[in-house]
Amino acid sequence: MKVCIIGAGVVGSFLAKRLSREGYEIAVVDTDPSKLEQLSLSADVLTVNCNALEANCLKNLSDFELFVVVTESDEKNVAVTTLLKGLFKKEKVLFRVSNNAFSSPPVKKFLKAEPVNILSETVQKVLLAVKYPFAKEAIRLEGENLVILKIEVKVESPLAGRQVAELSPFRKELPFTIVAIEREGRVIIPKGGDFIFQGDVIYVAVKEENATKLAEVLKIPYSPVKLVFVIGYSNFTQELLAKLSELKGVKVKFVSRNKEKCEEISGRYPGIDVFFGEPTDAELLKEEGIERADLVVSITEDEEANILSAILSKRLGAKRACALITHPEYEEIVESIGVDIPIAPRKVLAAKVYRQLSKKRFLEIVELAENLDVVETVVESQTLVKDSNKCGLIIAVKRDGETEIATGSTLLKPGDRLICVVERK
Repeated sequence: MKVCIIGAGVVGSFLAKRLSREGYEIAVVDTDPSKLEQLSLSADVLTVNCNALEANCLKNLSDFELFVVVTESDEKNVAVTTLLKGLFKKEKVLFRVSNNAFSSPPVKKFLKAEPVNILSETVQKVLLAVKYPFAKEAIRLEGENLVILKIEVKVESPLAGRQVAELSPFRKELPFTIVAIEREGRVIIPKGGDFIFQGDVIYVAVKEENATKLAEVLKIPYSPVKLVFVIGYSNFTQELLAKLSELKGVKVKFVSRNKEKCEEISGRYPGIDVFFGEPTDAELLKEEGIERADLVVSITEDEEANILSAILSKRLGAKRACALITHPEYEEIVESIGVDIPIAPRKVLAAKVYRQLSKKRFLEIVELAENLDVVETVVESQTLVKDSNKCGLIIAVKRDGETEIATGSTLLKPGDRLICVVERK
């Protein structure tokens, strides 16, 4: 498939490099020649220096099939999308927004295009970190009633040293599936004979209402999140604070160097403690009890400041720290230096793009790891899960609106929808 990316900023460049490596024919459009020149030096892509709001700019790209609109302006993204749909009659258009109004169902229906609200997706990731403190990360499958939890296997874990096939007693107590194992930087889809070792990170799929009980079944000690520090102000902060302020039993403290924003937050959310000061002011953080923080969210517009304040918070005693990062390729690096949960909004968009690029038989697609996807497909003939070769590892089966974790003896019927993990080719 030929993919045209409009916008050569961090988001567009990340997508262009990644898709180019995977063999897709890529064109990138931007008004800034320096960005295009830099991109052309690091990726095999066609660069087009013009304004996408001008019809002649996109005229020569009319044979491209998927358009991804990711400039820094919501308004421009919507305008370019309107041009692509109205003038060029393009079916597959995906556009980035950070304003909830632009991603609302009426706008989506009117444009007949797919908005990706990076802001809401990012806030959702933080909320999942609050909800599941025993997991390194939680991936929620929208509309499926399923979550995939990344859990580090500790030395005391009852799973350490066992084969995947030996987990039946735990699965009888609570249905779940080990969908992937991460070891020494490599993520694999496990088979029954594969061992789970101390230090592994396992990806566990479970029904959302059973996720908390999973920690009990797997004997993972944890304490509920009671104190959250939100450090710094960015486009994500308002919605995050609004959601956090609604959580019962969770105390929120906000720290920012922006006095005007501190006053605004203080007036809007009286239940949140607001402090004016530097995000890296160790004395201020200690004075306000950072050592008691269950979660610290560093969410300024400055990537380096986020990483530094997250690491500082951990050294001052905070249990876990999130950092908003601009460059998704930094994710593994920041984890290795102490950031528990790197938040890379740009990866949200990548997952949506892969959905558009996937084969027609896949109804949904979510990126699980660099080389693995969670996909959804339809059963065509009756068979048992253990005998099915429909897709990689079958996680769950959807039938009559209900989703159930699959076992080898689950009978699949025509019309069932399978949720699977597959290795990206």
